[in-house]
This record gives sequence, C-alpha cells and structure tokens, in this order.
Amino acid sequence: MSDWLLVLLALLAGAALGMLIPHRRWYSRNRHATSAAGGKSLTDNLGNRYFRGINYLLNEQPDKALEVFLQLAEVTPETVETHLSLGNLFRRRGEMDNAIRCHQNIINQPELSAEERNHALLELGEDYLRAGLLDRAEDLFSSLAEQQIATRTSLQRLLNIFQQEHEWQSAIQVARQLQRVSGEAYQPMIAHFYCELASEQRHAGHQAAAREFLEQARQVDPDCARLWIEHAYLATGDGQHDQAVRHYVRACQVDPDCLPLVLDALIAAYRQAGKVAEAEQFLHTWLADNSDTSAVIAAVRLTHEQQGAEQANKFLLRELKRQPTVGKMRALLQLSSAEDARSFPLLDVFSQLSESLRAYENGYQCRVCGLQGHTHHWHCPSCRSWNTTLPVRGILGE
Repeated sequence: MSDWLLVLLALLAGAALGMLIPHRRWYSRNRHATSAAGGKSLTDNLGNRYFRGINYLLNEQPDKALEVFLQLAEVTPETVETHLSLGNLFRRRGEMDNAIRCHQNIINQPELSAEERNHALLELGEDYLRAGLLDRAEDLFSSLAEQQIATRTSLQRLLNIFQQEHEWQSAIQVARQLQRVSGEAYQPMIAHFYCELASEQRHAGHQAAAREFLEQARQVDPDCARLWIEHAYLATGDGQHDQAVRHYVRACQVDPDCLPLVLDALIAAYRQAGKVAEAEQFLHTWLADNSDTSAVIAAVRLTHEQQGAEQANKFLLRELKRQPTVGKMRALLQLSSAEDARSFPLLDVFSQLSESLRAYENGYQCRVCGLQGHTHHWHCPSCRSWNTTLPVRGILGE
C-alpha cells in the first residue's frame, strides 16, 4: 500500500473516532434508536461508511475514499486537526477545489475556537494562492492583516501577491509594514520596487516621473546598483553620454557583478562620448580586482583597437593563465591568424571544440535556488528573490 493510502487510512480512523465521541452521549440515551431511512443504528451507519472507505483504500481508489471521509467526519474541536491535515493533503496533491472545500467547511463551523478558525483561514488563503486565485487570496490576507491575525504571515503572502501582480506601490506599502513588524531589513527589496516603477515610467516616456522614483530608491538604498543603471538608461535617452558613463561606472563600483549586464551599453556610452581609450583603461582597472570572461574579451578588442594585435594577444594570454575559461580560449583562437592555423593544424580542432562547448555555457545562476540560464533577472522567476542572479563562474561560465 502506498504512503498516500496509509495516510488516508489513518485519517479515516481518526474520523471514525471523531464521529463516535460527539455522539457517545446520544448513543447512551438512544441505544435502540434507528435511523429514519433504514432502521439501522448510528454506529451501524458509521461502521458501514467507514468500512466502505477502507474498501476504497484497499482497491486503491483514494478519490472515492476521500469523498467518504468528507461525509463521515464531522468537524468538531476534536477532529479539526484531522480536517486541516486532509485539506493540506489535497493541496499537496494539487486538488485545489477539494482543498478549498475542506478548509471552507472548517471555517463554517460555529463551535470552533477563534484560533482554530484563524488557522483554517490561513490555510484557505494558501489554497487560493496555489490555485492562482490571487484576488480572493488578497482579500483574505488583507482582512487577516487588518485584524492583526497572523500579521507577519499575512503580510508576507500579500507581498508575494503584489509582486506577482506587479502592483509595486502596494508592495512598497506592505514591505514597509513587514519591516516594522519583523524588524528585518526590506530596504533593498523596496529599492527594487521603486526601480520597477521607474522602468515603467521610462518605457512610457515619462522621464521626470522615472527620476522621481529613482530618487526615492536612492533614499531607501543608495547601494542599489540597479538604480544607477536606470539613471544611465535615462541619460543615454537624453543624449548625455558622459553622464551615462558615470552612472554605469557607479553601478559597477557598488556591485562589480553587474558589469556583464551593462558592458555593451557602457562601452557604447564611452564611444558616444569619444572616450574609447578611457573605456579600455576602465576595463583593465576593473579586471585587476575582478574576473569576467566577457569583460576580458571586450578589453582585448579595445586593446587591439588602441594598441594593436601584439598587445591584445599578450593581455589575453596573461588573463588565460590567471583564470582559464573556454570563452577566453575561443577569443584567443579568433585572434589567431591564417598563418598560425597553417603552422599549427590543431588550432582548427581546438576552435571547433570550443564552439561545441558553447552549448553547455550558462550565463547566470541564482545564488538562492540555483536556477541557471542565459538571461539575467532582477527578480528570480523560480524562488522570487531579488538581485540574486549572478554571472556563472568557472571554466564554462564567467
């Protein structure tokens, strides 16, 4: 018998006991009473339904067994935990309609304590979230938070909902409440919410409104690299390339891991400002303390442009010895001349090998949940953490 069936068997046993307890006094007063329908006693009816449920279990028909359980087990203070467990079991199986029905059934019982009803309300809210019924979940958790019932949990669920719905102003308000309730630091997250608002305004062509949101982000968390990147986007849109360069550099100073995100835009801003030599110098300085294959390749190209092939090769070989990666090897092979290929035939083989390894490269990985991919996300789509997606390090990354 599967673990699932064993759990149901235990639940049905608990249900039978729960039914017997509330009716024990009734049964002692009405020992010879019969049901209106079939003339059988209460315990006979209970036993028949119980053993019918057991029969479904033995025949591995858990859905029918669960239906019997719902009919069998009256919600009482003695059985409420069993019903809660059943509802959670439904939710884990993805049967959200049954989970919702089970938890609503608990809430509707007048004899339960406030604590038991509130517990069921929280579980019902979880059901709504899992089912994607965000409007219902929002109403329920908002009501609980207003009544100061499981305040921290309710606010955390509301924050999750508002992020899914991209309701950033509401998310900011809830995050500030959570900060007061929990004592935890939500400033970095709130700064990202303001950056989301700024990005929306920038794409809508409302530059002034975007800058106002970025100023609010700066007041909340001046070490948020993203706000400086957003400032750079705005400066570029206004043709202020010198200012864009300063903002990009500021972002890289705050968070060196963000350089791969802005590398192309940063070099383009340097070029528009007529400062290609400064771009080369910036990358060489940055690489003295950091390591990134895309930055090395960009620096090689700028060095080749500014100082010639010999200096570019020397720089790349030095970087390869310091931190070898497939990407740097590919760049070295691309710099090789046709004459080099004729004198060293294996160069072509190495080139093909490095290209075949490209399929195994992952650009970014979330440091919280481990999600990997070629696209950067400020907000991890898997674990929903903010600013946790970083460039992959190692021979196939960086």
